[in-house]
Amino acid sequence: MVYTVANYIIDRLKEQKADALFGVPSVYCADLYDAAESTAGFSAIVTSSDLEAGYAADGYARIRGLAAVAVSYGVGTLSLVNAIAGAFVERSPVVVINGGPSERNISDQASTGVVYSHSMGRAHTDLDVFRPVTAFCERATTLAAVPAKIDQAISTAITRKLPVYLEIPQGVLASACAPPAGKLNLTVPAGVAAKSAKAIVQAIKAAKAPVLIVGVEVQRYGMATTMLSVIDKLKIPWATTLLERTVLLEAHPQFIGVFNGEKAPSPLKTAISGADLIVSLGAVFGSGHASIMIPQHKKTIRVWDGNIYSFGGAAEQLSFTELLAQLDKNTMMETGQPTAPQSGPYRVREQGEAAWDGDRDLVPQPPRAPSEPAPVIASAANGMTYDDLFRVVEQLVGLDPSYLTIADTFLGIYPAARIQMSGQDCFMASAIWASIGHSVAAAVGAAIAKRKRPFVICGDGGFQMTAQSLSTMARLKLNVIVLIVENGLYGYEQYLLDRRYYSDPKHDPLPFSVISRWDYLELARGMGIAQVATANNMPELKAAITAAKAQPGPAVIQAIVQSRSLPAGL
Repeated sequence: MVYTVANYIIDRLKEQKADALFGVPSVYCADLYDAAESTAGFSAIVTSSDLEAGYAADGYARIRGLAAVAVSYGVGTLSLVNAIAGAFVERSPVVVINGGPSERNISDQASTGVVYSHSMGRAHTDLDVFRPVTAFCERATTLAAVPAKIDQAISTAITRKLPVYLEIPQGVLASACAPPAGKLNLTVPAGVAAKSAKAIVQAIKAAKAPVLIVGVEVQRYGMATTMLSVIDKLKIPWATTLLERTVLLEAHPQFIGVFNGEKAPSPLKTAISGADLIVSLGAVFGSGHASIMIPQHKKTIRVWDGNIYSFGGAAEQLSFTELLAQLDKNTMMETGQPTAPQSGPYRVREQGEAAWDGDRDLVPQPPRAPSEPAPVIASAANGMTYDDLFRVVEQLVGLDPSYLTIADTFLGIYPAARIQMSGQDCFMASAIWASIGHSVAAAVGAAIAKRKRPFVICGDGGFQMTAQSLSTMARLKLNVIVLIVENGLYGYEQYLLDRRYYSDPKHDPLPFSVISRWDYLELARGMGIAQVATANNMPELKAAITAAKAQPGPAVIQAIVQSRSLPAGL
């Protein structure tokens, strides 16, 4: 059997402990699927849509540290790009391998006006689209250049923790080449890591009220143990944002909560807005954090994407992993005792507070224009409240460290951020990009990653975006529980635009916020999932989740929530 460029790609991925290729096959990338299926210990995970493939690869990469996805040129990749944009802002290393047109295809199109397959008539549409949402975006046109380009793409994804894009003409993917020679070079220059670690420790020792924000890069770079050692030595209060929730155990005595900007608990907001020093290690801040973090800009040391920014100064390059190692080394004084900031440890409880760091600002609520009557939806008396639902989820899932809660972008993201979680690496969300439907498809990748059992909590609107992911779960017998929270609305949009609906039983919903009420259980059965249940109240929900946990394989639970219910704190 001839060893090809496609084999080279799969072997490099497998070398980095990735064992799956996600996507929807096409002629453009068929050779890559052949190589995946013929490689021992590697699988091609065919999804039910291109967008699902992107979300699934993202979910896998967040757990395993690297993922790969391949779909059709143009029609597939342009559907995929939303998932890759989310992976970019939320630091998920996904490798997009695109089997593209040949140089002859591009030349003929330019000279004759006859477009090649899935072309818009432009020479490099996919390259142009993916360049802003990837850390590496190139096209390899000659066989001699391909191995180095593959190595560079995968190395960039691993060292930057960002998605990358590599386009290889279809014919080149099938061309013979030599296997990889040696290991990838994953070295990152230390830069100013040692100097910066000393400066950070000195700044913390001098501060009267310092706060540490533990960011998502701590999880992505596998530095949780080192980070915990630093915290234990410094005895410094620390928080996370929702994106990296449970990167460390939240029962830690110095943990002060999930920082979600204006939606965070008041004591936590006070601690951060009143801090005379904020040290942010690898955190992503969205517009929801702006009112607190922008005024604190000159009091913040921020480490992010291979750079350190001290008190509003210019960027200086460093290695994130080396910085944490140096911090661990420098947090012992000459006497060998841990340093100690002047403020003592304390803990913030999130009670009755909204907590989400999605980038959607509240917008002014315009008066409703005259229109046709809004459709009638379920009475507010039907079903559970959000708080009822999440009390059950907390008891049966949040406190079970063998589960990974994957929360979607919907009203339930608020209580999802507040429930107790007893484990580490037990939470996932599209917390900054806030793309609805992400959770269901990301659970496909999380299940393939085989670490914890995914438990999806998704609003009905978001579920309808990626519902076909149930088919993938059924076909592959994935061990996923999907909880569909049904209220018949794009509830968060209704809240942003016209929240009076939630307090006035005579007030109609906005016509465009009402969604179709599907028969979710029949849909799930039609896609091959036998374990299904409906819950209208807490006892029924407890029974449904308990039954789903007791059975392997996919399960779907339809939880009816009162249409006018809001989570506590809203």
